[in-house]
Amino acid sequence: MKLQAQYNRVTVAATLAILLIAAIGYYYLIRYVLIGELDEALKVEEIEIMDHIKKYNRLPEPTVYKDQRIAFEKAPSISDRHFQSLLAFNPEENQMESSRQLIFTVEVGGQQYRALVTKSEEATHDLVWIILFSTVALLVLLAVILFITNRFLFKKLWKPFRNTLSTIKKFDLSAPVDLTMQPTNITEFKELNNSIRLMAQKVLKDYQSLKDFTDHASHEIQTPLAIINSKLDLLIQEPELSEKSMDQVQSIYAAVEKLARLSRSLLLLTRIDSNQFVEMEQVSFDEIIEEKVEEMQEWIRSANVTVTVEPGNLRVTMNKELAEMLVSNLFSNAVRHSSSNESIFIRTSPYCFSIANRGTAPLDKNKVFDKFYKSDNSRGTGLGLAIVRQICDQYKFHVSYEFLDQQHFFKIDFNERSK
Repeated sequence: MKLQAQYNRVTVAATLAILLIAAIGYYYLIRYVLIGELDEALKVEEIEIMDHIKKYNRLPEPTVYKDQRIAFEKAPSISDRHFQSLLAFNPEENQMESSRQLIFTVEVGGQQYRALVTKSEEATHDLVWIILFSTVALLVLLAVILFITNRFLFKKLWKPFRNTLSTIKKFDLSAPVDLTMQPTNITEFKELNNSIRLMAQKVLKDYQSLKDFTDHASHEIQTPLAIINSKLDLLIQEPELSEKSMDQVQSIYAAVEKLARLSRSLLLLTRIDSNQFVEMEQVSFDEIIEEKVEEMQEWIRSANVTVTVEPGNLRVTMNKELAEMLVSNLFSNAVRHSSSNESIFIRTSPYCFSIANRGTAPLDKNKVFDKFYKSDNSRGTGLGLAIVRQICDQYKFHVSYEFLDQQHFFKIDFNERSK
């Protein structure tokens, strides 16, 4: 969820809760004040009744006004003076209505009377609701204005951040460009932009240093490897070379070849990362597969494996050399890790390439495409599948690995963005 949406959700929820609590509290506060004023009016009537009795020594006449009624009834004894709220019948309206009543005891001619002064609360209720609705409407209007204002203000305030985020998303180590940040007066965003700019510069410097080191090291290794190979060629032609020495030379040959393949793979990774394969054309994977199977026939026979190809007219627009590397690395990996008398299945469709070979245990899905990751019985450099992943990342293809039905299953989806 976006920060703005989260902020608006919290703000709206808090505003509604505050409005609800405020409305309830405001209602009881207004009602308390108006009831207090109504009680004061009842006290005024009490004083007038007491003055009338004192002046005339008799009870005033019971009266019934529109919103006030005065009545007297004999009382056996003096009762406590008190206020109460009740429902009283209004003869004019012919219905019960909320009323406020003051009850007190008076004495006339030695007889105790209970005076009941009643005033209607309907006007008070109407006034309470009018004030309450007016206030709530004003608060709601204020909340809506604040919400709309905050929405546009929030959007404007966070515009530099969104610009910075967009710039970071476009940043590419293989094709670095200067990070262009939108100027801002907000201190926090200034600090963020400066920190990102410094971090990008450091990352670029470290990346360039690492790339240069790998490139130079791979090139420099080639010369001593060539010298070692030439010396081994001379050594192996010596007539007095024993069989034991010959075995040792063969071991050296194998180690040198592995080191040469490792150097070539590192150099290839650097070239792919530097985007040096720029030529694009429509490549037929079916033709490449056919060529690679033909090239590796001798290796396939010596490994005693069967290769089954199911072509599906797969054509992809990419660099042909990299397409050949994709097929070659996955095919070589399958042959290298297949046991004798096993089968390798290669299938293509208009948008997909897959290769499967038998296996006894699954590989680590999270590490299988990492550099130098190898299974326990692998004799390779650990860079073949890393190169496959690098090429797929270059073109935004999706490469995946599964272990299904005791088979290692590698698949490249050319129609799906890399995830």
